[in-house]
Amino acid sequence: MTLVKIRKVISGIIFVLFVLLFLGPEKWSVFLSDVIAPFQFVPSLVQTATAPSGLFMAGFIFIVLMTLIFGRVYCSFLCPLGTLQDLIIAGSRRLGLLPGHAFAGPHNGLRYALLASTAAAAVIGSLSLVSLLDPYSLAGRFFSHFLQPLVVGAYNLGIAALKPFDVYWYPKQTAFVPLSVLAATAAFFLLILYLAATRGRLYCNTVCPVGTFLGLVARFSVFQLTVNPKACSECVRCENVCKAGCIDSHNAFVDMSRCIGCLNCLDACSQSAIRYRRRQRQPHAGAWSPSRRGFVMGGIAAAAALLALNTKLRAWIDIRRAQAEPPVTPPGSRDIAHFTRACTACSLCVSVCPTQVLTPAFMDFGASGLMQPKMNYEKSFCDYECSLCSRVCPTGALASLSLEEKKLTQIGEAELLENICVVYVDHNNCGACGEVCPTHAIRFADKKNILYPEIDRQYCIGCGACQLACPTAPRSIVVHANPVHKKAEKYISPETTVGQKKPADDEFPF
Repeated sequence: MTLVKIRKVISGIIFVLFVLLFLGPEKWSVFLSDVIAPFQFVPSLVQTATAPSGLFMAGFIFIVLMTLIFGRVYCSFLCPLGTLQDLIIAGSRRLGLLPGHAFAGPHNGLRYALLASTAAAAVIGSLSLVSLLDPYSLAGRFFSHFLQPLVVGAYNLGIAALKPFDVYWYPKQTAFVPLSVLAATAAFFLLILYLAATRGRLYCNTVCPVGTFLGLVARFSVFQLTVNPKACSECVRCENVCKAGCIDSHNAFVDMSRCIGCLNCLDACSQSAIRYRRRQRQPHAGAWSPSRRGFVMGGIAAAAALLALNTKLRAWIDIRRAQAEPPVTPPGSRDIAHFTRACTACSLCVSVCPTQVLTPAFMDFGASGLMQPKMNYEKSFCDYECSLCSRVCPTGALASLSLEEKKLTQIGEAELLENICVVYVDHNNCGACGEVCPTHAIRFADKKNILYPEIDRQYCIGCGACQLACPTAPRSIVVHANPVHKKAEKYISPETTVGQKKPADDEFPF
């Protein structure tokens, strides 16, 4: 088996596992989140920086070491967005839209400016550019927002088709995604689709900050692709199959900062003029190359722009947060500040949530929390018996919680608006909120055979079940976010006497 076939098999397996991570059964998602996510660059980097984990730290070190030894093989073997682009490229070639590739100069000013901007924004506490450009998060949002509804729709159609045969299964639902988030995801996917179908891996080598960073590391890799000018017949076959457009066969030059390690050129060369060998000085590797100049100039421009905008951006974020109540963040996020600093908006938690209470929010968390998920109690509620979101989060934005810990995590507090509640306004019994409260935080005071709801906040965890169940419009009970999560008290029934034995019954002493 050739190296190209091995690469295709490995990347295909990783891609299938990635699809199952977002679209598979809940147990699979939990298992695969520990298998796939540690070997994705941004999740492993963010987890290592914000909530160090041995497995994710090992994954990050593995990616960097592999790049230092073999170059940007991550982009062809492990990156799900890279494999998706390869599928598009293969399809476009079969349709004759992209008959072949050719060497093209790098857009160093743009790619290094985007890398510097993304890094600088992350340093000041904003992952918005990471959320927009990171290949893992982009692929996750595409599967969660577009592919999952198609799969669920097909599943529900199958259920409907089986009803005449007395076969019944529960239909499934998908999360609500705002139009603004759908539009942003669709715009980037269409951009990637167009670039892959017409320019190969141009997105990876011009826009993607992960590709640019790994390209800098790959310049010093131990093994690199080199062209032997004496053996080369300049047939340009290697150029035709190079999806990165980084092989200049006429000058016997391979730009390793843009080479994605697909290895297609090795199979294409009939003269064995291009080989993987220990790094040698390339003809174009001068002391002051255009790529270095692009990196320096792009980095200076990006840093200057961010310094100029930093004060205004911070002021805008503070004003927005002061004007609007912050959204409720999922269990395990600890506090809003930590959540917005660590979440890359991959939407994995959105896709696995069984009640679909999580909604990607466009800018509800401000400019630094672009497309990060919030608890949407107008659409659903947080299942008391579930902690899936905290168990699958790949970046540490949601710390893993046991079910018992989650049941006592107070992400928000419910407030009863007596001026709207039908019981207080019309003096009619309702009780909808108390019937669904899983923690007994809602009690009822009997006044002339009318049960008036009251909230004991020490037991409330902010699950939103009461808000969803409330029949009034607008809701007479709403959940307010805890900017810093608290621990609720565990409800103990008054009938239970702790530490005492139940007195024996006289009639049945045994």
